[in-house]
Amino acid sequence: MALKAGAQGVSAAAETTSTADDGVFEAVSSFEDLMKAVGIEGKWTTVLYIMCASCAFVSALQTLPYQFLGATPDYWCHVDSLVSANWTAEDIISIAVPLKDDADKRDFCKVYDYNFTKIADLSFKEALLFENEIKQSNIVSCSVRDFNSSQYKSTVTTEWDLVCEKRVLYSTTQAAAQAGKFVGYFFTGYLLDKFGRRPIVLICSTLTIISGFLSAASPNAEFYILVKIVITTMTSGVYLGCFVMSMETCSLEKRSMVGALFTLPWALGYMAVPGIAYLIRTWQWMQVAYTVPALSLIAYFWILPESPRWLILKGRYEEALSVLKWAASMNRKKLPTDEVILRAMETIGIGEAKKSSITGENDGLLTRMKKVVLEYLALLMAREFRVRTLVVYFCWFTASMVYYGVALNATNLSADPYLYVFLGGLLEVPAYLLLWPAVVYVGRTKSLVILYGVCGITILAITAVFLLAPGTPVGVTMFLSLTGKMAITAAFHLIWMFTAELFPTKYRSLAVSQSSVNARIGSLCSPYVNDILGEVVVWAPSLLFGSVSIVAAGLSLILPDTKGKNLPETIALEIKKGRNGEINESYIPEEEQQKGPSSS
Repeated sequence: MALKAGAQGVSAAAETTSTADDGVFEAVSSFEDLMKAVGIEGKWTTVLYIMCASCAFVSALQTLPYQFLGATPDYWCHVDSLVSANWTAEDIISIAVPLKDDADKRDFCKVYDYNFTKIADLSFKEALLFENEIKQSNIVSCSVRDFNSSQYKSTVTTEWDLVCEKRVLYSTTQAAAQAGKFVGYFFTGYLLDKFGRRPIVLICSTLTIISGFLSAASPNAEFYILVKIVITTMTSGVYLGCFVMSMETCSLEKRSMVGALFTLPWALGYMAVPGIAYLIRTWQWMQVAYTVPALSLIAYFWILPESPRWLILKGRYEEALSVLKWAASMNRKKLPTDEVILRAMETIGIGEAKKSSITGENDGLLTRMKKVVLEYLALLMAREFRVRTLVVYFCWFTASMVYYGVALNATNLSADPYLYVFLGGLLEVPAYLLLWPAVVYVGRTKSLVILYGVCGITILAITAVFLLAPGTPVGVTMFLSLTGKMAITAAFHLIWMFTAELFPTKYRSLAVSQSSVNARIGSLCSPYVNDILGEVVVWAPSLLFGSVSIVAAGLSLILPDTKGKNLPETIALEIKKGRNGEINESYIPEEEQQKGPSSS
């Protein structure tokens, strides 16, 4: 591969300039020590980080354009005889579309069952003489509709008539994106550990590009939904692999910063979504435009290295050596002889292999699945963590549902979707940047309560505006909604970090993975809340999103603050399998934790 050749090409230069103290490498005992020795904070790490983080921009373009690709313009039942007679849309609606039973609005999914051929050759004023006769006819659902094409030439909705009884398919196009993320994060984590970061990222990048362009040629809604699942599954694999790569190749001191700033390209992609939609009004070409930036992922084939940490863990020291020489060359660091570096890597590899054998990282897929089934309910069964776990689950569910629900709720707010989505992406930047001083000076628990509380109050205020002051300018509801969006964005990011700090090392991955499942359940619900519930009662989504945020704020008070505390590394909870296969819980008291885990 080009990357391997490039790494080997710099190896001679690195060896000839090597005057580093071999004793430094003799004392290396961890991968962090090794990376510091080869220059972890130089040009190589910066270039790698920028390249990896750019995938977040691509991910946003494929996840968030749902309300533009599937925008729903005004529609009404198609009356063939009146259309053929060149009646205007307003005249057809006035005479053929009935009013709703309890409102002054038209029921655009229904039409009078009347022989309109009888009046097609008349003028509209002449046809009004038959109005009473028309209204006495039955009201039926129509199977074909006409759409207003003044704003959008075509959308997914107009292409496959995804309104009325097919409205659930429209919501499913967004739910498909969240389902794809669920599948992607669930499976690619194992594949990244099994086969390496680079090959999985390359495969997912290739399939992202192919499926992205293929979706623009979808022959029907069902195929489009299937391809959307594939797209977001693959983008999730790219994102996860690149995120892991960035975290594994940065210094310990920089991980918090890297983790926070890794999401900034997502905000940039978020802001680009409405810009592309504004310029392109045909959904097929819009989808093509959203996929074009993914072509940049092709650069990974030449530039993206394999994670040296993973290579050392797998005993592939020669390959790791090539990557490290490449890094040292870019960072202008001098290396000792190959033998010294290889000896240091072998020392690290032996230690990491022992850890892997203990934690089960080298288990096969079937064995892992059995362990997951056996231990999946471990946190809920242990009384010391049961309440904490349920609160965390609910907080994740709320954060995800409200985040995507508010982000994609421009239609129900009667807001300009282009401006609304752009401002939503713009406000993500300060949400990420201001979170860190908040958790440092205010603490995790208080920050989480405040963020959920602000979100809940502002979103509930929208409901009050709809009910008490329906004539309020749209700008007011946009301000309230986007304020809530900014708060829930920060809360979502905080609950990721907080969850990792609330549980001991042995159960940290279990807690985060189960919480992620709850988050995806929430995001799967949000499009149905907006499109189906919001179509019935326009203020109902805001009431629901605001209410669950307030509940999450109250429940967050239960969580212990981890400000200024080290991560819990001791095994404070043991789940034992009894003779009959049942699971028994036992909690190790604080004083026993100092002695280490029990020999049993």
